[in-house]
Amino acid sequence: MSQSDLNKSIEIINKTEELADKILVNKQELTVMDKRRQETREALRLMEKSDEPKVWITVGSMLVKMKRDQAIQLLKKDQEQISQQINLIYSEQKILVNKHRDVEFKSPFSGTNLKALDRKEFDALKANLPML
Repeated sequence: MSQSDLNKSIEIINKTEELADKILVNKQELTVMDKRRQETREALRLMEKSDEPKVWITVGSMLVKMKRDQAIQLLKKDQEQISQQINLIYSEQKILVNKHRDVEFKSPFSGTNLKALDRKEFDALKANLPML
């Protein structure tokens, strides 16, 4: 094995490890974000059930008492931001996994670029299928 082949092999291994590390970091971040999303969902549910005019809520590391309606709006906004971040990480994760497979000279996962049908596409498909 020549020196250039050895350098190429080391470069491929380093790139593979770098991509694998990014994939694992994203996976950990997804776990944390999903936990936060669930906690936000639970808090929102409790506040919607409550009939108290003011509620306690944590904002960062502070505990704040605010109007229930404001707290619900704040939690809904937080929930939207979390969902956007999760979707962004999922998109990045798909790209990283396919790059990782490419570096290993494997074909990309089939089905990773699939998107759900939107309502119009689903209705059009349903209209053209024979009734059972």
